[in-house]
Amino acid sequence: MEMNTLQENLLRRATIGDLVTRSAVRFRDKIALISGDKQVSFTELNRQSCRAANALSAMGIGRGDRVAFMTHNCLEYIYLRLGLSKIGAAPVPLNFMLKGEEIVYILNDSSPKALFVEDALIPEIQSVASQLENIEFFGAFDFGKSELIPEDWRRAEVFVSDDQSEAEPEVIIESDDMATLMYTTGTESFPKGVISTHLNYFMSIFHLSSDCDFRREDVLLIDIPMFHVAGTTILMASISFGSKAIIEYAPDPMKTLALTASDKVTTWVYPPTLFHALPGVPGFDSYDISSLKKCISFGAVMPRVVLENWQKIKPDLEWRNYWGQTESTPIGTTSIPEEFADKIESIGVPDTGISLKVFDDQDNELPQGEIGELVLRGPGIMKGYWKNPEKTAETLSSGWLHTGDVGYVDKDGYVFFVDRKKDMIKTGGENVSSQEVEALLLRNPKIAQSAVIGLPDDYWMEAVTAFVLLKPGETATEEEIIASAKEIMAGYKVPKKIVFVTEFPMSPTGKLLKRVLKENYLKSN
Repeated sequence: MEMNTLQENLLRRATIGDLVTRSAVRFRDKIALISGDKQVSFTELNRQSCRAANALSAMGIGRGDRVAFMTHNCLEYIYLRLGLSKIGAAPVPLNFMLKGEEIVYILNDSSPKALFVEDALIPEIQSVASQLENIEFFGAFDFGKSELIPEDWRRAEVFVSDDQSEAEPEVIIESDDMATLMYTTGTESFPKGVISTHLNYFMSIFHLSSDCDFRREDVLLIDIPMFHVAGTTILMASISFGSKAIIEYAPDPMKTLALTASDKVTTWVYPPTLFHALPGVPGFDSYDISSLKKCISFGAVMPRVVLENWQKIKPDLEWRNYWGQTESTPIGTTSIPEEFADKIESIGVPDTGISLKVFDDQDNELPQGEIGELVLRGPGIMKGYWKNPEKTAETLSSGWLHTGDVGYVDKDGYVFFVDRKKDMIKTGGENVSSQEVEALLLRNPKIAQSAVIGLPDDYWMEAVTAFVLLKPGETATEEEIIASAKEIMAGYKVPKKIVFVTEFPMSPTGKLLKRVLKENYLKSN
């Protein structure tokens, strides 16, 4: 019998919605998600996602439409975004730290039909509501501040209530359709919307199995925000492999340790700052973290002093540095655990399905060991930037994703990240990597954390400047820090100025915000 168009589409497509459906058949009553005292089986996850899909469809949302979210992690958010995947629509997750004009730009650029907002963030949206275009209705996540939810806003729980249809939607969705529209800040004045496809995420899931050893028996802690591509891909992998995922509102070191002990968490995925901070949590030694097997560091390479500390605490841990970006969903490079200590300064080797080269500014490939821009090619690469063909063409020129990251490949095939192009400091005719100086400063036993930037200078062009956070109880002078730096780094790399701070501006994922640090310093000096 001849197939109709829908049957032919259903036959061989790769979509996130189908992934949820099939995992429900495979894993049934196995626990998929835990959030507080709620436990959700794979069957229930699919049921709730179908309810959300049908409720959203009844509101007029379908293939190609966008729905925006501004919230911390919660179950209803997961149900809604998976429901969108079942009807061919795409979530637009916003960083919950955005304000005013930043929110207006992204929402008017992405033109979502609906916007769901965490209750505490509703006043921020209301302050700019008159400037928002195209939004047909607003929804709210109730985190306990229901008094902030306007009467005409739809509550998220209604979309997964018992009276919603649990029927499996059957609509045409192509593997190359947009699965998410995530906005990256980048160096430009306006953020860019990254179009990631269903097939992009399937490749990412495959890669997490082969390169990061995600397994069915894993218990994953997802407390990094799911507006970030890392949180999203971990969720997708967990659903695919039949793992258990603990969903937390936001990272909290004490809860990380408590949940690892109580729920036997096997895998941590954090930036190095959190791995550095966790052993300093009061009562750290009282937490049972024997279940922990794998640690993945993203955002920067793991400093050796941090690894050495953890090797004393738990020597059997597998460690990986991880490098990728939203535009690669976020496949890039990953360390090989058996060689991690010997190659700790490396971001790893190219991931499964990824080709990596080093280009000069004219897109010529550079020889082994030479420093240039890291470029990628493979099925994880984004479809392009939303409504920005010029930037898409520039970023994907020569058939490679130009990452904006500077690095090199050594004789063993290991990739080394030097810096972001925009973070390279040009001082006195020399190029200085801010990350290299930061790593060297951490050898000073009094320093807990540092951030190095270039500040305008009449003589040096840019003066290497280090912002330093001392360890509790330690004291030091600027002269003392500079003197110790001179002992371990070339003169042109030594910071010309030390600025002592009590805290650093951080993103929700734990990354240090150098741009904000620099802006705040220049405003006050």
